[in-house]
Amino acid sequence: MKKGTGCLTAFGGIFFIAGLAIFVWGLIASVNVWRAQDWSVVEAKIINLEQVSSTDDGSTTYGVKGSYRYRFNGQEYQSNQVTFYSGTDNIGDYQQQLYQNLQRASSQRKLKAYVNPENPQESVLDRTMRWGMLGFHSIFLLVFGGVGLGIMLWSRWGAKRLAEKEVLQEAHSEEPWLWRKEWQGNDFKCKTKSAFKVMLGFAIIWNLISLPGTIAVLHEGNYFKEPLQLLVFLFPLVGLGLIAIAVIYYRREKAFGDSKLVLKQTPLVIGGRNSGTIVINGDLKEREVMLTLSCQKVTRRRSGKETRTTTKLLWQDDQRLTVQQHQSQQFAVDFEVKIPEGWPESSDADVNNRIEWILKVEQKQKGPDLQLLFELPAFVVAHRLEVEPPQEDLFSEQGSGETAPSKGGDWRYLDVIESFSNYGKEYYFRPFRHKALGISTLIFGLVFFSIGLGIFIAETSYLFLIAFGGIGFIVFLIGLNMLLFRSRIAVSSGEIICKKGALFNKTYRFNKSDIEKITRASNMSSGDKQYYHIAVNTKDGSKEVIAKYLLNSNDVDDFIDQLHSEMGMTL
Repeated sequence: MKKGTGCLTAFGGIFFIAGLAIFVWGLIASVNVWRAQDWSVVEAKIINLEQVSSTDDGSTTYGVKGSYRYRFNGQEYQSNQVTFYSGTDNIGDYQQQLYQNLQRASSQRKLKAYVNPENPQESVLDRTMRWGMLGFHSIFLLVFGGVGLGIMLWSRWGAKRLAEKEVLQEAHSEEPWLWRKEWQGNDFKCKTKSAFKVMLGFAIIWNLISLPGTIAVLHEGNYFKEPLQLLVFLFPLVGLGLIAIAVIYYRREKAFGDSKLVLKQTPLVIGGRNSGTIVINGDLKEREVMLTLSCQKVTRRRSGKETRTTTKLLWQDDQRLTVQQHQSQQFAVDFEVKIPEGWPESSDADVNNRIEWILKVEQKQKGPDLQLLFELPAFVVAHRLEVEPPQEDLFSEQGSGETAPSKGGDWRYLDVIESFSNYGKEYYFRPFRHKALGISTLIFGLVFFSIGLGIFIAETSYLFLIAFGGIGFIVFLIGLNMLLFRSRIAVSSGEIICKKGALFNKTYRFNKSDIEKITRASNMSSGDKQYYHIAVNTKDGSKEVIAKYLLNSNDVDDFIDQLHSEMGMTL
């Protein structure tokens, strides 16, 4: 363990030193430019001057080389320092413009040199501050240096955490739910604060990386001559979005960050009954919350230099429960959970394939929404398994009292509007029910499409247009559909009439005699949310979706039961 930590620390140190060295090397040039602002101005004469260039991997860089003479305090000097930015580069057109300006000044006998009065042998022909170049070198510090520093800190943190886990494993060899420090005891802290820190850190890193390049493009001012550079402005837009999300997380953390969950017994038993209480500290305006328990597999895959992390929902169920008020700013939700058999246990032994059990508490309200996340240990504990077979419902029906689940006709998380018309009872699923997901999907697609289109305009590359532009356009349409899709369902006289669509609406009619059943299904998830749709299955084998992008499986099932009842159909 110590050997591995030392290797990671050394590896991160190499990245950090490399990034720091490149930044310092670039900073020296900027410091020299700043020093030269007070130097003396004298006339100079070109001895030789040339524009040099270098082409590598299809990219051409430019530089200026030459020598010149000048007189200072009656003595003649010669220098070959044209600019403090030595070598070649393609950061803007500075090098090309410098060569042209020096040629013009020399032909007009107006060439000036800047001389260090304290050391007349030190001089330069151009003392322009290149903010774009400074931003370019800053990227190396932020990317290489930041990655290196992150690797070093992560290796140290990982080593400490691994050492703690080894001690706990030795002390509790037969109780894996006690192998993590945060799982000791029955009290569990919500992950609101850690989520805010992660998002804030990601937003800071993203903006620190993207802003220098953006500033460089703005300073050089060549984006109308090179339209491809306009793509750079997409990155600060994403950065602003990340900052906005971080602000939302911060408000939630300040409002409800001290909340906790108390299990009657740890861990959650797969195939058994569990109970606990969620203590909510904060200003809760409504007296009902939605609880969602999810089992998810977090997979990390590495392809070349790229690492992708994906989350797959293995199982999810939810229920609405009533809240009890204990004090002015403290509320409690008692729950009883029955988890079906057969689902995997919590596991983080393989960092590339983790199993997580997440309990989520939500409530939409004015001001910061309530959103609490708890990662809980879930295992098969033989001596706590019940004799009777597990029920399908996650949250078992409770006895009398305020905590009984809400049922029937409320469906607030479906965001459905009930009314009566000439057709009979109507249910309207309006558009813009999932603004955040829809807009983020739309923007993501727009970014990809813009990249493909920009590269196509600049390089006439149909491959990028098809790959990036095509994928971006499809994702854009998905986001647009998610925002605009609506459906109106009317039930009357043994008939279902559905008018649905996004940009264009189409009407469908289903007679009771033709319907085999109405079902709930899911083919979409985002993060820890499972989205459901309702479909009418006909006796001829066809299937038509009449409502989609719905949350809360129990509310969806309850709504389907309502449709069956109004149609007079046997469940």
